[in-house]
Amino acid sequence: MIWDKISRDNLLFVLVDYQEKFFPLIEKKYLDVAQKNILLLVKMFGRMGIPMVGTDHYRKGLGLTDSSVLENWTGESFKDKITFSCLRNEEFKTDFDENERDVVVVCGLETHICVLQTVLDLRRRGKEVIVIKDGCLSSTTLRWENGLELAKEAGAFIMNAESLIFYLLERADSPDFKFLVKLLKE
Repeated sequence: MIWDKISRDNLLFVLVDYQEKFFPLIEKKYLDVAQKNILLLVKMFGRMGIPMVGTDHYRKGLGLTDSSVLENWTGESFKDKITFSCLRNEEFKTDFDENERDVVVVCGLETHICVLQTVLDLRRRGKEVIVIKDGCLSSTTLRWENGLELAKEAGAFIMNAESLIFYLLERADSPDFKFLVKLLKE
C-alpha cells in the first residue's frame, strides 16, 4: 500500500516545466491554485529535507521556471530539456539517480504531455508515483483531466498537496506544523 511507503526519507519531488511563458495559456483560477500548492510543496519539502529535481522545457523559447519557485528552491538546478519525459534527458537522469527514492511526487505542466510521459517512465522504472492534482496544469481542463486519468491508469496515485503534507507531518505539535500554518495563512 502506498501510504506505508510515504515518508520524508522515501520521497523525491519532481517539478516538471513550471515555466512562466506557459501561464497565459491557462485559466487564472487554475493557475492561482497550482501556484499556491507548488510553492507550498517547495517550501515544505525544502524544510523537511526532501530532495527536489526539476526541468524547464525548451528554455530558449519558453524561458525559466517561475521566479517565485526559483526563489524558494533548495533542490538540484533545473535542467533544460527538449524531451517530453524528464527521464529521457541525461542531465535530469543524473540528478534523479543521485537523489533516487522509492516514491516520486510529480507536478507541473502540461499534465497530459510532459507530466504524463514522466509518470509513465517512472512507472516503467518500478517507482511508486504520486501526482499532485492541484499542482498540475494543462492548457484546457479536458486535457488536464485526461492527463490525470491516464496517469492513474498507469498506476500513479492522484493526491492533493495538503493531504500529502499533513500525512508527512503526522501531528500538530511540531515546528514543521507551525511553519505550515504560517504558509497557509500567506
